[in-house]
Amino acid sequence: MRRPYYYGAIPTPIIYHPYLHYPFLARELPAVNPNKFIESSKKTLPLLSDLELCINKLANSKELSTNIMTAAQLSQKATVEQLIKSTGIKNIPIIDYNPDGITLKFDQKNKPPYCCYLSVQLRWS
Repeated sequence: MRRPYYYGAIPTPIIYHPYLHYPFLARELPAVNPNKFIESSKKTLPLLSDLELCINKLANSKELSTNIMTAAQLSQKATVEQLIKSTGIKNIPIIDYNPDGITLKFDQKNKPPYCCYLSVQLRWS
């Protein structure tokens, strides 16, 4: 028969693991509150739609993709940013690129509380 283990005045269940030769104490976790998680999910949807719009434009326009790659190769960051903005997105991402590809980081800039972040990496080499 298993008896509760008392840690101070609080009974704590003892768990016996089949591969361990000693019991360990189970920690009780607080109840979850999904409100912030749901709010963050809702605020990510506009970022996701901007990302989808941008990716669709890049996937369907050889000229746009060529111009972005050429500007990145010449280290013309302002031109790359302008070309990404020309896709029609509302939330402008942070843009990083290197010889292997480009990274677009979408977030809720200057809109506290900072709740969500969306990043995509696209390879071109």
